[in-house]
Amino acid sequence: MNKKLSKAIVAGLVCTTLGTGVLAAPAKAQAFDWVNAIFAVGVVGAQYAQARSQVNFLDGEGRKDFMVQVKNEVGVNQNATANAMLDRIMVRLSKSIEETEKNSEIKEKPYDYFVNNDQSFNAFCTLGHNLSVNIGLFEQLHYNEDEIAVVVAHELGHGEKKHPKKGVTNQLPLQLIAALYESQNPNSVSILGANIAAAVGNAKLVTKPMESEADKLAFKYYTQAGYNIGAGAAVWQHVMDKLDNNKSSFVTELFNDHPSNVKRRDSYNKAITDYSNGVVKVDANTGTISVHGKEFFTPEASETQSAVEKAFFIAGNLSAVYHDKKAKPGRVWVDGSNILTVGKQQVMYLYGVPNQQQVVQRLKEIL
Repeated sequence: MNKKLSKAIVAGLVCTTLGTGVLAAPAKAQAFDWVNAIFAVGVVGAQYAQARSQVNFLDGEGRKDFMVQVKNEVGVNQNATANAMLDRIMVRLSKSIEETEKNSEIKEKPYDYFVNNDQSFNAFCTLGHNLSVNIGLFEQLHYNEDEIAVVVAHELGHGEKKHPKKGVTNQLPLQLIAALYESQNPNSVSILGANIAAAVGNAKLVTKPMESEADKLAFKYYTQAGYNIGAGAAVWQHVMDKLDNNKSSFVTELFNDHPSNVKRRDSYNKAITDYSNGVVKVDANTGTISVHGKEFFTPEASETQSAVEKAFFIAGNLSAVYHDKKAKPGRVWVDGSNILTVGKQQVMYLYGVPNQQQVVQRLKEIL
């Protein structure tokens, strides 16, 4: 196994999106040396085949060893609460994937995962069904399991569609161009393999289509797993409210040149409405929730969540009420824990809500 290449991949693949290196043209025009060029292409072809072989190895039988390298790179966090939560999330989402993806390898190649020490808002899925969540993501989402499950489901979407492997492999041909330029330097042929390895570490591995595909899969995975329908919109609202100005955040590091935060939030918001068969809607500007086109409720912000973020969770619960077109919503009532409930579906806590009886009555009127 090429240790230099493996080390470069470890450094480059600890997240699913990285910066792109820029190839500089020669300083001045010169006669093209076809002998050196053809020789370079032959050497690079062999190095390219070797690189592909290494990627396949790390994505398959070498994935356990690769995971050890990844852990050494980013560190393992032993926070008991975070690890227990990630265990629950992975069990539920893995079962969801097994039920929804006919061609998944998840039985034969279950995901390995861990919480790492990074304090930024981030998570990643890399080669070999290896996944990790930053401790910073747990802390910045205040250990909200529904929202954390959305991020993990998104990363699993990358894994299921082999985006990490495709991202690495698709970047390798670019190095043939670099090598062709380098071939004009007689001393450069010996470092062609190093150029390819460096490119793996510097390549932008995830594209907009990949991100959009992972978002759609995440919605399917986390809703099937029983997490709140509105959690996807909620987590992106949280990103917009709390993290957009944080230069070291998940937003700037992972999603440069990718779908905007607003677009992702709005896509998940639309999914809430679609899931409810068009019945439930949230005004993303005010947080006002509507049912059957009639205003129901606008929550108040708390220390950890904006009004809009809270609205997405409430709307997510209401969306579940209307998901089955044939089912009747059920009666509106308040359970012993002071939770507004429709049939068996809990909708929202009434603690701290002004005019609680009016809220209950309003839902009865428009349900």
